[in-house]
Amino acid sequence: MAISDFLLENVQQEETKEVHLKRFKSPFVIRSIDESLNDTLKKRATIKKKNRQGVAIPEFNNDKYIDSLMSACVVTPDLKDAQLQESYRTVGDEAATLKAMLKIGEYATLMQEIQSLNGFDEDINDLVEEAKND
Repeated sequence: MAISDFLLENVQQEETKEVHLKRFKSPFVIRSIDESLNDTLKKRATIKKKNRQGVAIPEFNNDKYIDSLMSACVVTPDLKDAQLQESYRTVGDEAATLKAMLKIGEYATLMQEIQSLNGFDEDINDLVEEAKND
């Protein structure tokens, strides 16, 4: 193992993947994100509410986080496109555009693919075994 294996130029950065959904002629293209963007998404989904004692308590909005994650990972179609948003009557709201476009099962499929591309499908036991074998 060499430190050069971990240098930025030697590490695969963003990954993309095509996801084909039957109702659409063209595939959706999704991308992976790094932890710094994920951290930004988590912070945007967290608000501070004051409790009865007046102490600010962070409150995480999981739905807002998922919406942001999905929007950040969908490359194609461009969810910011004005024509697309107008078509679905969701002007100015990327997450609402995606939700309006997809049926429940399609949304779940896309979410699963995004999670997989970002490494959430790896079984921790498989990773432990892989580490033991290296």
